[in-house]
Amino acid sequence: MKIGKNRISSSIIVVVIMMTLVIGIGGIYIRYMRGRYDTIQKKEINHETNQIVKNVKKQIDDNFYYLEYFSKNISDTSKLNCESEVDRIKSVMTGEKFYLIGMADKDGNACDINGDKYDISAEEYFVNSMNDEYVITDTIIDGNKKHNIYSIPIRHDEDVVGVLYAKKYTEEIERSINADDMEIEEDIWVVDSDGNIIFDATGRDKPENKKIRTHNFVDKLEELGNSKRTIDELTKAFSADEATFIKIKYHKSKIAYVKPIDVNDWKIITIMSYDKFNRYKAQSLDKTNQLVYIFAIIYGATLLVILVLQNRNRKKIEHIAYVDEITGGKSFTKFKDDVDKLIKNTSDDYALVDLDVDKFKYINDIFGYEEGNNVIRFIWREINNIMETGEVFAHYRADQFVLFLKANDMDHVIKRMEMLSLTAQKRGVQKEKNYEIILSIGIYPVDRKFFNIDTAIDRADLTKKSIKGKHSKVYAIYDDTLRQKELRDQEIENMIEKAIKDEEFKVYYQPKYNSSNSELAGAEALVRWYNEECGMLFPNEFIPVFENNGFIVELDEYMFEHVCRDIRKWLDAGYNVMPVSVNMSQLQLYNARFIEEYTAILKKYDVPAEYIQLEMTETTLFSETDALIETIDKLHKAGFKILMDDFGTGYSSLNMLKNVPVDILKLDKSFVDDIGDAKGDIVVSTIVSLGQLLDMKIVAEGVETKEQYEFLRDIFCDEIQGYYFSRPISSEEYMKEMTKGAL
Repeated sequence: MKIGKNRISSSIIVVVIMMTLVIGIGGIYIRYMRGRYDTIQKKEINHETNQIVKNVKKQIDDNFYYLEYFSKNISDTSKLNCESEVDRIKSVMTGEKFYLIGMADKDGNACDINGDKYDISAEEYFVNSMNDEYVITDTIIDGNKKHNIYSIPIRHDEDVVGVLYAKKYTEEIERSINADDMEIEEDIWVVDSDGNIIFDATGRDKPENKKIRTHNFVDKLEELGNSKRTIDELTKAFSADEATFIKIKYHKSKIAYVKPIDVNDWKIITIMSYDKFNRYKAQSLDKTNQLVYIFAIIYGATLLVILVLQNRNRKKIEHIAYVDEITGGKSFTKFKDDVDKLIKNTSDDYALVDLDVDKFKYINDIFGYEEGNNVIRFIWREINNIMETGEVFAHYRADQFVLFLKANDMDHVIKRMEMLSLTAQKRGVQKEKNYEIILSIGIYPVDRKFFNIDTAIDRADLTKKSIKGKHSKVYAIYDDTLRQKELRDQEIENMIEKAIKDEEFKVYYQPKYNSSNSELAGAEALVRWYNEECGMLFPNEFIPVFENNGFIVELDEYMFEHVCRDIRKWLDAGYNVMPVSVNMSQLQLYNARFIEEYTAILKKYDVPAEYIQLEMTETTLFSETDALIETIDKLHKAGFKILMDDFGTGYSSLNMLKNVPVDILKLDKSFVDDIGDAKGDIVVSTIVSLGQLLDMKIVAEGVETKEQYEFLRDIFCDEIQGYYFSRPISSEEYMKEMTKGAL
């Protein structure tokens, strides 16, 4: 009996030990998961709060940018004449960026665009700007309106000789605070170090909350019954330089996240439900508790098996997330994590480098995707060879790489990039391939204070594009010129919606003429953008922006519809209407419904398709040939003629001319410019003859001289387009041209 009892006791002891072990391990695991979920949730809240901070700071930076713009119109900063200079500023004001602008000389004598004069010498913003500072004041309440004052120094040579200031309603920044996609609820503030509210975005959609709020945030929490300890923690957070989470009583238990925003001594406060904050963690931990107790009852070792399986799965997931499929090196996700650690844990200067291969698409198209992958692997190995301690890089996408390099010595960075470019070029020769590997490299010196990796990559990419195709230059470094272009592009993007609504885009027509008798043969529709504030904008300024953001598709359709509307008007008026060609971007090919949409517009205006030609660039026609041929066949069935624009500027091939069923070939201006040169004459004559043998009509664009015209006429080029006959003209002028007949 004793042996049996001992065995039972031993079994019980073993079971108890195993259950205790499982429960103990489970307890440790629960604590670990609690901390992990806490970290994940806080990191997400911090990320989302950063988006709000970014919106606020962008608004402030934009306002200072406009003040700088106005300051450049001050004619003579050595002798400030307040009234005349304010009038000058008033003459160049656009929109309603500020509701009041003024300036003061170094003694504080001020006047503004309303004609008011006063002394601001005792104002803190004036004193600080005279000390060469950019200043935004705390919120000032004036009646039923709140505003902030922005001020900047006016400089002459190295001296500050006055101050330019402006007033802007606070509510414009408050509207920019957007928490629609966040776990954060609707209460968001920006306060100063004493808790006084600067911006108030609480209850933005509730009419009763639109009144002016003058309370102090700390006072508000005291009224709601928060303890002295909570108030002390909050007050300490307002004066600290790091972000803090604080549990508060705000109608019910909630979490306040207080974070500095690098403007004055301001902090942003976001309030979220305590239940929401803990919901994800609580749900996960409840399931874990259940599993722990079930495993403890069944058998403690089960948990160990699960942990082993979890560990294996984690490694597989990490491999998928952190290893690049083509190169076997770090993925872009791992690159971002490593960059984040370097920024936090090192003090070195860094540069974000973005590079890719010029004409890489043609390597894939001509030599196959495996050869393209071999090029990517080769570049990865060569980059890896030049990397130094404390640097990271990754294959980003397609042929694009991103590098995070130490930039304490920028000359050293440049030399390494030049060496990399030279090595890449030599590889093409060594492999005896019929292509070159030409790298385009953009370098963005990182600003640690305002660092955001996505912004850094965008700016390096913008820098890279500034030299794309210019093989005389290996690299470019981000500078103020590119910064201004970035701001200008953003300004253009902000104007798009209003431009479409107000029909600011105008159709201009450049006539085409029959080469044999100089009679009008048709026209090309060209876009011009007239804005009341900016004046006339030409395509080279805004088309690249539209192509980058995808708006070019909407602009294509806008132009198509307006051309159809004009043709309908001409037909109704009895004019002898000739075909008009309308440009179509490559992005339209990715719009499965664009043919249906275009034919619907033709039907809307009752315009036969014979009056419309669609212009596609040679680059568009060279890509994805099979899908393109299918699309062109559908367009032909709908009645459209297809015109190949810019022929000869890309990778033209006889196969393309043979396989792609275009109706009209448009000879690029670069060939026309060579007329008069013996070899140039032969090339132009051959292209015209070849096109006609393939049953294509030939149009020469960019014809500017009588000699060019007569040569093209003599080799039987069908149509002529260019300044020799006419510049692009308005619809009204083109109607007059239609009535002339032969010139």
